[in-house]
Amino acid sequence: MFTPPPSPLPSQGFELPKLEMTNDTPTHANTSASPTHSYQSKQKYTLTLRWTIILVPITLIAIGVSTQCFIHPMAFDAFLPTSIYGWKSWTKSLADWSLHERHKPTENLLRLAVVSDTSALPFVKRSTPSATSAPTVPINPSLPTPFPQPYDTTLSSNFSTTSCYNFFLNMTQTDALRSCRPFSLLLTHSEAFITAQDDINATNTDIWGTCNTSLSPDQCDLNMAWFASSLRSSCVTDLSDQNVLAVNALIGLQAFDLMRQAACAVDPVANAYCYIEAVASSDPSSYYFYQLPLGQTVPKITSGACNSCTKSLMSTYSAALSSANATSLTGLQATYGDAATKLNNVCGSSYAQSTSVASSSVPPRVKLTSVGWAWAVLLAVGVLSISMSS
Repeated sequence: MFTPPPSPLPSQGFELPKLEMTNDTPTHANTSASPTHSYQSKQKYTLTLRWTIILVPITLIAIGVSTQCFIHPMAFDAFLPTSIYGWKSWTKSLADWSLHERHKPTENLLRLAVVSDTSALPFVKRSTPSATSAPTVPINPSLPTPFPQPYDTTLSSNFSTTSCYNFFLNMTQTDALRSCRPFSLLLTHSEAFITAQDDINATNTDIWGTCNTSLSPDQCDLNMAWFASSLRSSCVTDLSDQNVLAVNALIGLQAFDLMRQAACAVDPVANAYCYIEAVASSDPSSYYFYQLPLGQTVPKITSGACNSCTKSLMSTYSAALSSANATSLTGLQATYGDAATKLNNVCGSSYAQSTSVASSSVPPRVKLTSVGWAWAVLLAVGVLSISMSS
């Protein structure tokens, strides 16, 4: 019987690999998997870039437009209790993006409404019908007791609110006001002060008393500022209703420091208060200029106003209108320009300089601030992140 020879054995250095079939093993190689993934990534990146290019400019434009809208004067007017604008006027006004004038303070609008009321004008008295030499500045005179005070007559009950009436009662009885002897209120609202002008020497003593108070000028400034602030909050309705007493009191409180300077100015040649010289003169032309901060216009004047005191007074006013406190001098803002023109027409162009209120310049152009840019960048990054994660 023939026996076949044995099969040759494989070499010991060679071993066939063992293949195991599992459910996870693909039966065919997927040669297209990698190219498909790459294509999807590129498509997603392209889509993200496209949305970023579209949304980032839209976001910046939205921020800029919203900033413009929120700072538009009409946007603020809608929330003012005294707003005179109706909703129908919004479309036209919001479409106007030219530079707008600064809104005038409410008290200025109120004051302009009552300037034409001649009953509110101060009564100008003269010590004598003819010219009288003004006495020199006194040295430690004996002051009248009590010293003239504003609102020394019975207060009218013609107030719109009890809170405003109570404010005036409390203000006139407190030492914070009485100790400061405010010339800005005495000039028009003190019967004793006005009556004293029948006697030039008595008026001279009163002016010395207003210039030399137990409280410092700085402390009195703070007191008047506090009273002005309290008046605004206590007499909101009365100010809105054009109550002459409330409106004029606010103007006087705000003009306290300026009118104190005016009353205490001394003529170096005569060593007399300039105000006393104006009172002593038979020509009231110079006197009228002391009423400018109270919103009282200057009537027709003569060459009697052409003196160093009036020229110095107008320089003081001009400097005040260029100071940081100019916005509170609502009375002077409305009267200085006309008074300067009249004075220069009579006395020459060098007597009063034209001026403008320091803070009344046109508002700055609207810009996207650094904060706005920061928000824009954050929004852009957020949009990009959302797009990439989707």
